[in-house]
Amino acid sequence: MPNFDMFTPTPTRPRCVTYVRRMPGLSATTTFAAQDSFLGTTITSLQQQHTTTFTLYNLYSPGRPDPVAAILPTIDLPTDCLLMGDLNAHHTWWQGPLPPSARSSPASHPIANWLTENNFHLHNEIAKPIHHPQNGGQPSTIDLCLSRGRTTQLVVTLAIDQDTTSDHSSLTTTLSLPSNAAPPKAQRCWRKADWESFASHIQAARMDLSNHQGTEDTLSAVTNITQLIHEATNHAVPMKDPRRLEAPWWNQNLTLAKRAVKRAERRARQEPNDTNRKDRQHKHHKWSTMVRNAKTTYRIQQLQAASSKTIWKTIHHHNTHHKPIPPLNGQTTFRGKCDALRNALFPPVNATPRTQLPPGLLTSAKDIRQHTKPVTIQETHLAIVHLKYGTSVGPDDISYTTLRHFNTAAPHLLPHLFTACLTWGTHPPEWKTANCVVIPKPGKKTYSDPKSNRLLSLQSCFGKLLESIVAKRLSQAALTCGATHPSQMGAQAENSAIDALLRTITPIARAISQKKTANKTPLQPAVLTHDIEGAFNQVHPATLCEVMQQRRMPQS
Repeated sequence: MPNFDMFTPTPTRPRCVTYVRRMPGLSATTTFAAQDSFLGTTITSLQQQHTTTFTLYNLYSPGRPDPVAAILPTIDLPTDCLLMGDLNAHHTWWQGPLPPSARSSPASHPIANWLTENNFHLHNEIAKPIHHPQNGGQPSTIDLCLSRGRTTQLVVTLAIDQDTTSDHSSLTTTLSLPSNAAPPKAQRCWRKADWESFASHIQAARMDLSNHQGTEDTLSAVTNITQLIHEATNHAVPMKDPRRLEAPWWNQNLTLAKRAVKRAERRARQEPNDTNRKDRQHKHHKWSTMVRNAKTTYRIQQLQAASSKTIWKTIHHHNTHHKPIPPLNGQTTFRGKCDALRNALFPPVNATPRTQLPPGLLTSAKDIRQHTKPVTIQETHLAIVHLKYGTSVGPDDISYTTLRHFNTAAPHLLPHLFTACLTWGTHPPEWKTANCVVIPKPGKKTYSDPKSNRLLSLQSCFGKLLESIVAKRLSQAALTCGATHPSQMGAQAENSAIDALLRTITPIARAISQKKTANKTPLQPAVLTHDIEGAFNQVHPATLCEVMQQRRMPQS
C-alpha cells in the first residue's frame, strides 16, 4: 500500500498491523510493541494550527484472553488513547448476560477491571455480536473499541459491517479531526456548455478597452476580463452532479453478482453448514471470473478502438496510480518538500555583478527598433487556432476552449488587451503564478533527490496566449536583424525535428557511401554534441536586454 506507512510489533509475521495514511500534517510513530500481537502507535495531527495527539493501541489476544490480560498492566498509558482489537474475552460489560452455553474465562475479569480503573469508555453496542464462528458456535462480542481522555469526544461513529469474508465483522471507528485538505473541487460539465449563451453574456457587457492608458488601466482590464469570463462561464456551463465514480469496465451484471456474493457470505456466517459454505465459495468464484472477464473485454475494446494518436496512452493507462513523493533532502512534511523542490528546481534569478557589453559588439542586418505594431485580430486568431487544446488550466481556471469562444464573441477585446500589455510593458502578476505538478523522471536510482523530479508548470492560458504571440514576433525579428541563423531549428517557422534529422543524416550517409581508393581513405563521420547545464537560468536579464538593443530589435 504505497500511500500508507505500515507499523508492526515485529518485522516478521506480525499478527496485527496499523496503517497510517501519508498526508500533510499527519505523523505517526511506534511507542509500544510486545510479542507479535500488541502494538501502540502515537498519531499526531497538525491541522489548521491545532495539534491533536492520541495513541492507537492495536491488540490481538490469540485464542484466549490470558495474553492480553498479562500485557495490559505493563502499558504506560497516555492521557488520550484509543484501544481496539480482538481481545477474545467474554464479559458481561460488552457481551451482556452470558447464556449458560457461552464460553467464559477467568482472565476476562482482570481485563474489565483494568479498563474500568483507567476510565475507558466502551463504544460497542452491548450484546451486539461481531464474531460468528463458522463451526456453528454461539455468536459473541470480542472485537472491542474503547477510548479514554479527549479521544472519547473525537469518536463520531462506530459501524459494524457484516459483509465480509471473515467470521469476524468489520469494526469501523470514525474520529473527527481537523483537516487542511481542501474539499473536492466541483467540476463543470463542458459537454452541456451553452456557448451561445456564453457569447450573449460577453457581448451584453459591452466592454471597451481601446482607450486604456498606463499600467494601472491595463491591470484593471485584465481583472475585469477575467471576472467577465468567470461570470459568463457560470451562466452557460452547468456543474457536474456529484456521483459515485465506477470503474469503466463495471456493469450491472457485476453489481447483481456482487450482491449475490454478499448474501451467500451472510448466510454462511449466520447458518454455518456445508451447503452454505459451498454456495458461498461457488458464488465468489463465479464473481471473480466475471470481474476478470469484464476487465479483459474492456481492455480489448480499448485497444481495438485506439488510433495512432491514442495507442500509447491506451497501452500505458494501467500505470497511472498515484505514488507518494518520498522524503526530499530529509524533508518529510509537505511544506518541507515544497521548499526542497523550489530551491533545487527554481534557482534565483541571476543577479550577480556583470560586465556591460562593449558598445558596437553586435551588429544588426536591419534596424527594426521602430517596427512596433499593435496586436491585430488576425494575429490573435492565428495564435488561438494553433493552441494545444486539452491541456490543463492554470490558477484562473480559464481554458483555451473558453478563450476561443470568448474571442469569437468579442474579437476586439484580446487584441486591445495584449496591445496594452506590450505598450506599457505590463505582465499581470496573476499570469506569473502557476500550479506545479511533480513528475518523477524515469530510470532514476533514487527519488529522494529533488533533481530526480521535474515540475509541470500550469500557468494561466491568458499569459501563455500572449507569450505565443510575443515568441512568434521575437522569432521573426531575430531572423530579420541577423540574431539567429536561418538554419537554426528551434523557434523558427517551417523548421522541424525532421529537418534537423535530415541535416544530420545526409552528410553522414554521404561520407559512408564514399569508396576507399588507393590514394585516399575517406574520413569517418563523427557527431559532436554538447549541452549547457542550467543555461536558461544563467542568462542575465540585463545582458539579454543589451543584446536585443544592439541588435536593434523592436522596443515596447
